[in-house]
Amino acid sequence: MLISTRGVVLYQTDYSETSIIVKIYTEQFGLQSYIVKGVRKKGARIKRNLFGPLSLVELVAYRKETPGLQMMKDVTCYHQLNAIASDIAKSSVVLFMNELLYRAIPEEMHDKNLFEFLYNSIIQLDKTSENVSAFPLLFAIQLAHYLGFEPHNNYTADRNVFDLQEGNFCRQLPGHPNYLLEPLSYALSRILDTGLNQTLSLDFNTRSALLEKLIEYYRLHIPSLGELKSHHILTIVLRD
Repeated sequence: MLISTRGVVLYQTDYSETSIIVKIYTEQFGLQSYIVKGVRKKGARIKRNLFGPLSLVELVAYRKETPGLQMMKDVTCYHQLNAIASDIAKSSVVLFMNELLYRAIPEEMHDKNLFEFLYNSIIQLDKTSENVSAFPLLFAIQLAHYLGFEPHNNYTADRNVFDLQEGNFCRQLPGHPNYLLEPLSYALSRILDTGLNQTLSLDFNTRSALLEKLIEYYRLHIPSLGELKSHHILTIVLRD
């Protein structure tokens, strides 16, 4: 059966002498792996640059219900991300978003609401004229909602310790080392109240420390997450 669907590119790797395999989070079928034949040939009809990190594409593929590789027939760019391509800060944020998604989304997950969130987040990043230094934090927090472990924003003056294992603010230190004290707990509560289309001012040290803790939060809830590397780039590029 031949199908057409929008998709967000998460990963590509070489396959045989002329082909590649791409992982794409699709609107219709969730996370899928496709073989794209002949893309590495000189003068190939399908260009490899269509499969950059978080590229928004529309693809035509042969659909089979059994697990494994699907065969891609055609693909086109659905939305050109010109600002991301020309802005080192935005492209660095994309690398972080891409690595987090690739490691966090399970193979069997299919959620059209998640797809719309990803699609709209990428468009928002591309179009915004605001500082994007807080965008990785805002994105990671909102993604957690779709993955089933969104932090509960019950922060108050006396509930100011965030328990990374339980995902909420508490009055006393938990009986384990996975928690946030002030001022990171307060900064997290501010993030929980902020949308991707809103601005949030946090100093560099707070952003960096909180991003490390959010990655720890993800690792506690997704034990298979492994080590992320792309966020280290953000500490160099997004220092302002």
